[in-house]
Parts: sequence; C-alpha cells; structure tokens
Amino acid sequence: MKRSERLNNILELAEAREQEAAQQLGEITRKLENARRNLDNLRTFQANYSQKFRDTGDQGLGMRQLLEYRAFLAKINGAVLEQERIVGNVEKALAQGRARWEATRHQTLGMKTVVDKARTEERHLEERRRQAEEDERASRRGGRGDDALSMGY
Repeated sequence: MKRSERLNNILELAEAREQEAAQQLGEITRKLENARRNLDNLRTFQANYSQKFRDTGDQGLGMRQLLEYRAFLAKINGAVLEQERIVGNVEKALAQGRARWEATRHQTLGMKTVVDKARTEERHLEERRRQAEEDERASRRGGRGDDALSMGY
C-alpha cells in the first residue's frame, strides 16, 4: 500500500472527526437558540405579569392577592435567573464546541497537506521511474544499432 493511501485512511478519520465536531456544534447552536428564545419568553411573561400586578395594584388588592402576586412574581424571577444561567452554560459549551471544531478542522487541513505532498512525491518518483525505463529502452535500442554499425552492416 502506498504511503498516500495509508495517509488517506488517516485523513478520512480526521474528516469524520471534523464532521462529528461540526454536527455537535450545530446541536449546541440550536440549544442556545432555544434557551435564548425561552429566556425571551420568560422575560416577556415577567414584564406582562409585573404590569398586570401594577395595574391591579392601582385598583387595590387584598392582602391575600398581594401575597399571591408577589409569590408568583418571585417564582417568575427565579425562572428568569435559572434560564439566564442555562443560557450562560450553553454559551460556554458553544465556545468549547467551536474551539473543538476549529482544532479538528485545522488537523484535517494539515492532514490534507501531508496527503497531497505524499501524492506529489509519489507522482515524481513514478515519473522518474518511467523516465529511467524509457532511457533504458532507448539505450538498448541505441546500443543494438551501434553494434550493427560496428559489425559492418
């Protein structure tokens, strides 16, 4: 097996790792989009509920209603904080995934360069071998002609 063929097998593995890293990066990107969308929805709900609380409060609330509004608003605030934490974690995972993909991409490109160089070297060696064979054939043909001339034919 030629060196370029062996290296090509390694290149295929590197390309597979790069593809896997790219797929993981895509999945993390989708998770981040979903997490941000959920956070936006929670913040919108939080703003709407706070506005409703203020509007209702202007009309007067009983102590029980006031406590229920505040308790529910505290839960919403907690959910927003938790979702912000999730978004932050997914953003970190995205940065790590991007770095992992970039590293595998760099390895793949480097491996392609090595394979291309090996193929070029093999082509040059093959061309030199063919040229040497042609030179050998030509010298044999030329040598026979010289022998024939020296014999007086």
